[in-house]
Amino acid sequence: MGAQAVRLTNVDIDNALKNNHFDVIFQPIFAMADGSLLRMESFVRWTHPGLGVLPPGAFISFFETQGRMGELTRHVIETAIEHYIGWRGTNGPGLSVNLSLSDLTDESFPAWLKKYLKAKKFPAKLLTLECPLPPTPTTIPDANKSFAALTKTGCPLAIEIRGRANEALRDLSPFPFAEVKTGGSAILRFARTVRGGPGLTAISELLEMAKSNNARIVAVGVEDQPSLTALSSLGFTAAQGNFMAGVSDLQGFAMNTVNTVRSALGLDPLEQEQLRAQYAADKQDQPDMVTTEKGGKPQKSDQIAEAQSDDKTLSEDEIRAKKIEAAKKAIREKKLKAREVAKIRAAKKARDAREATAKAEIELADQRKEIEEAKAAAAVAANARKLQNRLSRVFDENEPEPPLELNTPDTTPEPELSDEKASIDEVAKLEDGEIH
Repeated sequence: MGAQAVRLTNVDIDNALKNNHFDVIFQPIFAMADGSLLRMESFVRWTHPGLGVLPPGAFISFFETQGRMGELTRHVIETAIEHYIGWRGTNGPGLSVNLSLSDLTDESFPAWLKKYLKAKKFPAKLLTLECPLPPTPTTIPDANKSFAALTKTGCPLAIEIRGRANEALRDLSPFPFAEVKTGGSAILRFARTVRGGPGLTAISELLEMAKSNNARIVAVGVEDQPSLTALSSLGFTAAQGNFMAGVSDLQGFAMNTVNTVRSALGLDPLEQEQLRAQYAADKQDQPDMVTTEKGGKPQKSDQIAEAQSDDKTLSEDEIRAKKIEAAKKAIREKKLKAREVAKIRAAKKARDAREATAKAEIELADQRKEIEEAKAAAAVAANARKLQNRLSRVFDENEPEPPLELNTPDTTPEPELSDEKASIDEVAKLEDGEIH
């Protein structure tokens, strides 16, 4: 559904920007090595008062044709950073926003961004700028100029490539990107089968480009376990997709999602203390937790320890109530942890079942292929025998028959006796000297 289909106008854009009709949501990107949260990528949706929620495909091209893409980009950056600060403050892992082609050539954009980040006291290293692939006619000097200006903001750059990289990207020097992103249905289908061909060539080129330039390579749109497993084995360093986590607001991100991803990658889950230490906005705000010693004996949380301390300022009833409340909280946390472990185990069991099913399907397909090949070979051999027999019959019918050997009488004339007698008489005369 495009802008024409929904009949957008510049008045709609004015109203949306003025009244903040744009919703910014996020999707996590996870590291393949340990399942950790790499960053959050931001996406924009337009909640139009008359048309409802519009996806980017319904309005982005309209912004571009109206020359107003820069306004939308700035709005998304401001909104995304405000949401992120409310979630994590100015701590990692960071977030990313998508730029348009017009943003790359907007000379005022880098200066605006530096000024905005400084005003918000937001570290530039936490904001990744995801750039589109420059169009083919773009010259190397022009591309270098655009990316160099963005690099000077201090923000890491990422480039998203569907298919193969063009020559302009390969010849950029120095390579300005900390990350190469790729995906799409074709590459992911290849990843699930790992059969080779054009898909292998494209992925190999991008993997080599990322490796030679010391950049991460991220798979986009991972929708199932076989894809994740194959992409990890191919050498991808990070991935995102609905299989691991869908889009939502930042407050909807559950820390235990990291353990779900770790399970999908075949890794053991992290303890809750480790998760909170990594992803809590402020360590001082973390609630105390009940942990478990190596022998399985529960340790006392700080609340229980505090409740059991000899606080002379509290009455016995108050101390008893405090102990009961701390114990209840410890039990709740223990139950929560048990449910999370059960969920991880169930996810692993389901993953193993899916992998076994996929393996069985592949083996069945291979067996069917072998049977078909055997049938084809048998058919060829049978046809060859039929042809040979036919040729033999044709050859036998056309070969001339050998002459028949019949018992016929000898027709050679016998010498006449009179002639034989004359010859004898002549010999006798010669011996007697009568013939000279």
